[in-house]
Amino acid sequence: MKKFSVVALALTATLALGACAVEEEPEEPTAAEETGEETSEDMAGETGDMAGETGDSAGETGDMAGETGDMAGETGAGEAATYSEPACQEFFTEGGPLADRADAARAALDAGEITDQITYSEVMLLKSRLDATAEEAPEDISALILEVNAPFAEAVAAVNEGSEDVVDPEAGTITLPEIDTQASADAQAELETACAG
Repeated sequence: MKKFSVVALALTATLALGACAVEEEPEEPTAAEETGEETSEDMAGETGDMAGETGDSAGETGDMAGETGDMAGETGAGEAATYSEPACQEFFTEGGPLADRADAARAALDAGEITDQITYSEVMLLKSRLDATAEEAPEDISALILEVNAPFAEAVAAVNEGSEDVVDPEAGTITLPEIDTQASADAQAELETACAG
């Protein structure tokens, strides 16, 4: 009996130790779990890399936009016309260009705004400047400047005649006859082409 009890006790102890060993072994992750963890980590890393690359692309796009802006600025700076003929420079580019003053004076004539000595004096001074510029210019340029000047010369002549229909000496008002300015505008466009050529 004693021998049987010792054998039974040994078997019981062996089984108990075996059960403990089974309970203590950690469970190994399944293939699906490993794949899921690796996939999540890999995807997160790749997403971060892609975000970095996207940021780099955005930076490059910003740089390209800056370069485009610089090119546009250089193009704009190059658009300012330069003229070799002094009369062209005086008409189109020099301080308070005659071209701008001629545009304003034509608009004033068309709108009937030359009504007193103050508004008339601008037309008279412009006419004198254009005459002086035409005298110094080559013949083809001079002819175009005189054509630009024609409506202003007509306005000055009308006032100089002293007709009461044009100048009211008591009120100091000026009433100019209708003056066509279209030929002057056309001549100015031709002058710009001739000067640029």
